[in-house]
Amino acid sequence: MFRWSLLLILLLPLAIAQAQDAMPIYGLVVVDAAEVRVGPDFAYDAIGQLPLNASVEILGRAGDWFGRWDGRQWIQVIYGDRNGWVYARLLRTSESFNSLPVRGMMLPRNRNGRVPDGFDLSSYVCDQWQGEFARDGDFSGGAASFTVRYPALQGATLYSVIVISPTGFRTAFDSETTTATLEFNLLPAEGGTYTWRVAPYWTYSTTRWQWQQVCPLQTGGTFEKPAR
Repeated sequence: MFRWSLLLILLLPLAIAQAQDAMPIYGLVVVDAAEVRVGPDFAYDAIGQLPLNASVEILGRAGDWFGRWDGRQWIQVIYGDRNGWVYARLLRTSESFNSLPVRGMMLPRNRNGRVPDGFDLSSYVCDQWQGEFARDGDFSGGAASFTVRYPALQGATLYSVIVISPTGFRTAFDSETTTATLEFNLLPAEGGTYTWRVAPYWTYSTTRWQWQQVCPLQTGGTFEKPAR
């Protein structure tokens, strides 16, 4: 009996933590007729409005808050039988904005400050990024490289595959197509299970710091790498 009681005492904090993690996050609308859009950007169409003091369940955010609202902070909410996005300044939330999980990104802008041609704004762009993530080969048998594949996103001009080592070191392999070649000699010396993730970008420049990420990273898979 004592052992069972001790086990319950040890497991209770874990159960409470898991329950807290599963608790929904809510927001309260602080203006009347707050617009709900299909994506986290004023360039997207509005799909409806929320009245003052309406309660909404929050799924995540786009952007970061650094002391003032500047149009780049958005909150994803459940709106009827679908998801929508509300400008964060129009909601009061039960959790701080930056603590919400990242679920989206604003659209890129060209030199004139406009959304580049080529993106389909009828729905949230990142919801359109669907398809197969796969790899053709691995580093077994002394292979020097192999190829990974990922879906295309309409409007994106290039993709970056981020390879993460077991200790968290990151290596980028960039490509203008829906395949990228991962090279053994460019990765860290450590062996083990590596994870590869992909993000689409849009840019008008060859300078990397001017690349604009379109969607959050998606995990493509893992592979084993021998030490060297």
